[in-house]
Amino acid sequence: MFQKKMGTNRFRLKGWLSAWLVGLLALVVVVACAPQSDNPTAADSAASPEALTELKFGVGPYFPTPNENRKQFEPLFEAVAQQLDLPADVTVADDWIGISEALRSGTLDVAWLGPWGYVLAHHNEPALEAIATVKYKDKPTYYSVLMAKADAPFDTLDEAIALSQQGQKLKLSLADVGSTSGWLIPQAEFKRRGLDPETVFDYSEGASHAAQAIAVLSDQTDIASDYDRNLDVLTEQGKIDKSQLKIIWQSEPLPNDPIVVRGDFPAELKTRLQDALVNLTPEQTQILLPKNYTGFEVSDGSNYSPIETAGKSVGKLE
Repeated sequence: MFQKKMGTNRFRLKGWLSAWLVGLLALVVVVACAPQSDNPTAADSAASPEALTELKFGVGPYFPTPNENRKQFEPLFEAVAQQLDLPADVTVADDWIGISEALRSGTLDVAWLGPWGYVLAHHNEPALEAIATVKYKDKPTYYSVLMAKADAPFDTLDEAIALSQQGQKLKLSLADVGSTSGWLIPQAEFKRRGLDPETVFDYSEGASHAAQAIAVLSDQTDIASDYDRNLDVLTEQGKIDKSQLKIIWQSEPLPNDPIVVRGDFPAELKTRLQDALVNLTPEQTQILLPKNYTGFEVSDGSNYSPIETAGKSVGKLE
């Protein structure tokens, strides 16, 4: 009787164990096939864009040489990255379009862009975000200019146009096509006047800002584009004598350069980065920023609408 009962129990136990194993196997299959995004593992988190191991910064060609550019901007990038508890990796680009494309492609996390470069990049990748605008001499705006030698036989753009149309064409040099002040805004001004600068002038484009004033002073060109901030820098560095130049045209105020983050930049880091920039003290800006740059103010990109309007007027934006 006892043996028979034990045999029955063994049979029942074996049946229960088999059922339990089948259930366990089914549970494993369900878990393995279930979507994992709702409950990421540590490995998933490490692979996500939130888990940055460094901040990749980029900056365009503001100063004459890459080494000088790095010297001027690297201290800021390293300081704000330190506040975010990350090391900084800084890229110095030799053209404006390149730095915008690097940000758009995700090669960079953060970039100090020219206004036109930002508008172009944002147009192609709306997820890019401007988070701050730099202040120059405490103002978030600057000016595009056209300049000539102080002794040139014309004082205004109107006079220069008339002179060029009446006789031998004057030489006009515009900057890199990715430049706001050096290309876009002068082109928009000629468009507003109903003129084609390539028809009115002996026209060239693509020069660096650092070369523009020097080209005028050395008689390589009659008129060149630039921006007021750059003329200040060249004068303070002793590279030009601004008294030997005259401004024949000046734009309306333009928004200064933005700090821009890639579209999938971590939200928490973006807020901390923005706070670090706009809360710089006057003493910190003197150490971390190029001369006459006095900090940042918050931006959401809307202050760059005049640049977008100019881009549409010259047919570069739809």
